[in-house]
Amino acid sequence: MDGAAGDDEFADYTGHHDAGFEGVEEPAQPVIPSAAELKRQINDWRRGRATRNLWEAFSDAYIAVIAALMIGGALVNVVFRAQRVVAQCTSEACLSARTVLPWAAFALAVALALAVSRLFGPVLASAAEGFWLLDTPVRRARLLGPRLVAALVVALVVGALVGAAVTALTGGSVLAIAVWSSGTALAAMAAVSCAAAQQGGERDRMTQIAGYLFWVLGLAALVTVIGIAAGWFSLGLSADLDAEIGLAVVAVAAVILAVSLVLAVLRLGRIRRVRLVSGGALVKGISGAFFALDFGLARDIVVARRAVAVGQVTPRRGHGLGRQALVWREWQRLRRFPQPLFVLAATLIVPYACDALGMSTLTPVVAALALFGASIQLLGGLRVLTRTGGLARCLPFSLAQLKISAVTVPAIVVAIWAVLTVPAYLGFGDGAATHPASEAGLMAIATAAAGLLAAIRWTQAKGPDFSAPMISTPSGAFPPGLMSNVFRGFDVCLIATAPMLLGFSPMWSLAICAIAALILLNSMDAESLRARQAEQQKELERAKKQRAAAAATERQRKR
Repeated sequence: MDGAAGDDEFADYTGHHDAGFEGVEEPAQPVIPSAAELKRQINDWRRGRATRNLWEAFSDAYIAVIAALMIGGALVNVVFRAQRVVAQCTSEACLSARTVLPWAAFALAVALALAVSRLFGPVLASAAEGFWLLDTPVRRARLLGPRLVAALVVALVVGALVGAAVTALTGGSVLAIAVWSSGTALAAMAAVSCAAAQQGGERDRMTQIAGYLFWVLGLAALVTVIGIAAGWFSLGLSADLDAEIGLAVVAVAAVILAVSLVLAVLRLGRIRRVRLVSGGALVKGISGAFFALDFGLARDIVVARRAVAVGQVTPRRGHGLGRQALVWREWQRLRRFPQPLFVLAATLIVPYACDALGMSTLTPVVAALALFGASIQLLGGLRVLTRTGGLARCLPFSLAQLKISAVTVPAIVVAIWAVLTVPAYLGFGDGAATHPASEAGLMAIATAAAGLLAAIRWTQAKGPDFSAPMISTPSGAFPPGLMSNVFRGFDVCLIATAPMLLGFSPMWSLAICAIAALILLNSMDAESLRARQAEQQKELERAKKQRAAAAATERQRKR
């Protein structure tokens, strides 16, 4: 090459040109791209490697879209029907109870927003972004600003839906629905904004304390609903006062949102990369579990994250022999982590609240579903034993015996729950149907059994087997058990409580629960059958080899 071309090529690699032998120019300063340019480059890479657009994906999944629209329409119809039924109860107790219930929804929505924000960030970044994007010499606040906006928008939508749905179900007017929907949405946004401000300051203690406080306030509001229905006290609230309280909530939430949002924006650049990437990794793992519709795996990821946050615990010695040792371990696990007991105690309010709102017909179904969600946290030992086949085979017990040992302590706790919910079926609120004492006890037992068995089915459910032959659908190929994971647990609740919902004797529900228990707690699952068949095949091959060796020895002896 000639000299000019060589100088140009050298300039391309070094960033400066030689001025002969007389002097060298100063190297040019590197050009730092802005955050917007980096984001545009990422979008170009993603769009350039995409094989189909969003509209094509929706057109391929048109069956799922139509099903979602149909289910959504059915849910809206249920809300309107429930609103008409609840509005028929015009006594002072019903009116006061319906007025207080949106307060409970408001407090619980804020508590949920704080819990989720503390778990994920709320501002987060993926591992790839933390690897190279956050190391670039650009303002980190410019990169993380859209993440904060996305979290606030999600809190706004979810809070508005929760506030509107609860207020509509309690027979509220259009004004009350609009006020409490706005108040709950703004409060949820303020909670997320406060959590983001705490994240920027590398603190989360205030977020944790505020979350616990709002959980307590929500439960106190539900207890107030029950007390009003039982006639213990009366608040004497009117619809106008309820609207004024809702407007006050909107104003306070807006002020807190403005102040906390300013602090969150100012502290965005201080968030450490480790904190951002950890939340992104958690979201990635949970999204993968949800993509496979393996909700048990998603909960396992959250439990593992919580265990890492705790770090270590003090070891305790076990007691007993045989299966008694397993039962004692479950009791020790519950003593070490008693938070599930508080969640279970909170579900005691559900049947009483249903009775207070004049929906005693739906009490078995709603209470069983609430107990189903609360009992899952009590079945950690069953989860380990059913998901870890090697550990179960190391113990000298059958799988059925291991399951019974793992659910003994949760069953005792749920039995206490059933005893404490018997008065809800006797009927103490205005307009509630009264059941005899014997029938009320059977209904409480059947409801508790349905919730526990639903939790057992959900806990020991296997993940989808992607090695099995796939099923062809308009949305692509799916493994056989993928879609059934969505309904596991809920099917047991609905089937077991359907006789009581239709007005039949609770003995039918107990019979269904007995059949479900025989199916769920036995050891004849597919994995055990395959292992047993493999062991029998090995024994058969060993016997054939022994017979062949004996025959060969006999032939040699005769010779």
